[in-house]
Amino acid sequence: MQRRVGVFGTWSPLLKQGPALLAFLLANAVVLSPVGVRTDWTLVAAADAIVVLATVFAAVLPRLRIAAGWELAIPIATFAAVALLRTGTGGQASPFGALLVIPLVWIASEPGVRNVLIASAGVAVTISLPFVMGVSSVENAADIVRLMYTPVAFTIAAVLINHIARLVDRRIERLEETTAKGERLVASLEVLNSEARTRERKTRKANQLLDEVWNAISGHAIIGTDVSGRITVWNPGAESLLGYSSAEVIGQMQITDLHLASEIREELRLLTTGDAGGSGTDFEGLVRTARGGFRDVRDWTYLRRDGSEFPAQVSIAQRFNEDGDTSGFIFVATDETDAREIERLKDEFAGLISHELRTPLSSILGYVELLSDDDDQPLSTQQSRYIEVVDRNARRLLKLVGDLLFTAQVGSGRFTIETDPVMVGQLLEAAAESAYPAADAAGVELRTVISDSTVLVDADSTRLGQAVDNLLSNAIKFTPRGGSVALELAADGDEVRISVTDTGYGIASHELHRLSERFFRATTATKHAVPGVGLGLTITKAIVTAHGGRIDISSTLGAGTTMAIALPRFHRGSSDGKGASDIADVGTVGADTVG
Repeated sequence: MQRRVGVFGTWSPLLKQGPALLAFLLANAVVLSPVGVRTDWTLVAAADAIVVLATVFAAVLPRLRIAAGWELAIPIATFAAVALLRTGTGGQASPFGALLVIPLVWIASEPGVRNVLIASAGVAVTISLPFVMGVSSVENAADIVRLMYTPVAFTIAAVLINHIARLVDRRIERLEETTAKGERLVASLEVLNSEARTRERKTRKANQLLDEVWNAISGHAIIGTDVSGRITVWNPGAESLLGYSSAEVIGQMQITDLHLASEIREELRLLTTGDAGGSGTDFEGLVRTARGGFRDVRDWTYLRRDGSEFPAQVSIAQRFNEDGDTSGFIFVATDETDAREIERLKDEFAGLISHELRTPLSSILGYVELLSDDDDQPLSTQQSRYIEVVDRNARRLLKLVGDLLFTAQVGSGRFTIETDPVMVGQLLEAAAESAYPAADAAGVELRTVISDSTVLVDADSTRLGQAVDNLLSNAIKFTPRGGSVALELAADGDEVRISVTDTGYGIASHELHRLSERFFRATTATKHAVPGVGLGLTITKAIVTAHGGRIDISSTLGAGTTMAIALPRFHRGSSDGKGASDIADVGTVGADTVG
């Protein structure tokens, strides 16, 4: 920014000198006219020469590399020229005394008291020079007053001009600052406007891409809800899979309207059993795991508009608003009909392979037994250890083959049971007797609590014993050395409950609903290297369900787990014709069904 000087702002020195040059030209015209002004041409010529030199200096000053203060030499020189002109044209009676106003205003408008003093001195010299050179004389009291008052009056004027110039200067500074701020603001607005246009273009492209992707997802139903479960988002894939248009569901339907009610009730039962604080709303049964911040991917049955059902794998996640609070949930559902068919074929294949494996495994175990019992050719100690390893691993493999074959039968619908009245107390005692060796080896206390040994259930004793064995085996494996496992029997009205409670590692609440999935292993199982392949509870649930019962699971991490089988109670003399003579002998069930 250029240097500002007084009220003249950024005027050049030549422009400021222009009025003085013009005034002197007019004064010379008057002197040369026939008006008859008394003139001393020597003084007038000297005054003209000073004005011309001052004007030339004003013209070249901007190109000279000298201090800015040299600019004041121009009005000071003009003061000297006015003093000589006034002296050379009659002194006190000169008509050109008013010319001293021009340099006075220039100097007085410059900031600072020093310039007021310089202007006052210039006025005093201009007024007193005629008297000093003898051109004028003090003839009366009025001349004395005029000689003294005129400099004072012009000094007052200089003070006023300086003050006004200072005020104007401040206002100009504020105006320039405001202007600069405005320019910066305009520049910022232009930058912001440009950025906004760029963001707008990017947003349009992103929205276009999102729309294309959104419309292209036809194999997956993407459904959004608010926090109460009311549907707010419905993609074309959902319309294709479920048959509803977006106008029919958005704001009109709940997500629970698309689910099989019995599955939601079962999930709610598990929630309220495993967590006394569980909510009783249907929607809570769907989103409880996701609301806790955990990954929730599982299988549900969805209902189409025409009432047909299809299996779906559903991923559920929370939606958040700009404040980080939950604003709803996103459900991504995939039709699993084809996948289920593939699973069925895999089960059939696994069943076939398992069946084919059982024959050679049984043969291996038979020959191992023959080798072990051959008294004519007894085995050495080392050979016996080898045979024990072969026998142990063959039996382990046979158990795994049996489990695979059983799950294949369940998956293909070929799983059947043959029921008879069974004394549950005897079955539990046999199961506990079979589990004692494993418990002793693991350093776990196993105890039984049987309130009524005469309680009956209508069951397949072999399969039910297998289910209890699985629960006991899991409890012992999940309990560290020094812990305990309790096997309890209780009857309440028409229901019999077989409970297995351990003081082991426990299971996370968000994993409870997945325990019956094939090959699923809880986090605590992998963390503590608990052996197993994840089929035991799958088999157990299938057996219990086939008996018309259910499994209740409650667990606390680090405290233990309780798994309870609830079965309908069988009463003697019931209408199905089965009586006391039909009660199955289960004294050795546990020993026969382990594995």
